Amino acid sequence: MVLSTFLSDLFLSLVSLSVAYRFFGKSSIPSRSALYGFAIIGISAGLGSIHFLGINTLDPIYRFFVGLSGCLGVPLIGLAFFHFSFRSISEKTFFLFIAVFFVLYLVFAYLAPLPIYSTVVGGIAMVIVLVSSIIRFPKHNQAATMGIVGAVLFILAGLVIGTKGSSGPFLNVDIFHVLLAIANYCIGEGIRKLS
Repeated sequence: MVLSTFLSDLFLSLVSLSVAYRFFGKSSIPSRSALYGFAIIGISAGLGSIHFLGINTLDPIYRFFVGLSGCLGVPLIGLAFFHFSFRSISEKTFFLFIAVFFVLYLVFAYLAPLPIYSTVVGGIAMVIVLVSSIIRFPKHNQAATMGIVGAVLFILAGLVIGTKGSSGPFLNVDIFHVLLAIANYCIGEGIRKLS
């Protein structure tokens, strides 16, 4: 059992699921994209908190959702911002996106493992959030600010902090979870204000 990581993952889970819930029942593509994306991340973190509590029964499901959150959850968040700033996504395209990214996840996680895949698609998604927010800045300054802060925190957590080692008395994985929780809240608020 790693108590600090249990708590940080639980915090990430609760924040992500509460952000997802804000989009529940809304029919727009960005809202549904946010609902699914944040829910996948929240479920993954919830299963992670159980894992770090020392209960390993659900570990295969936990590992599946960790991969799914990076390969589908995060890209869905990027898709919401893509819809706002670059091109409207039809419902058919939305479900095709989900199907394609789910299949790519299965391929690169299980059939032909490519560990960097989730980092690449997650990075592209956050660059889309960042660029979209910058484009929207003059007109929608609150939403854009939230998107920029969220994307920067997300990139900082993933590429600078990571999940290995420690920074002073704190495990990097705990810092990673807390930064992601704050990033998810900010990005969720950006999507909500733009919807």
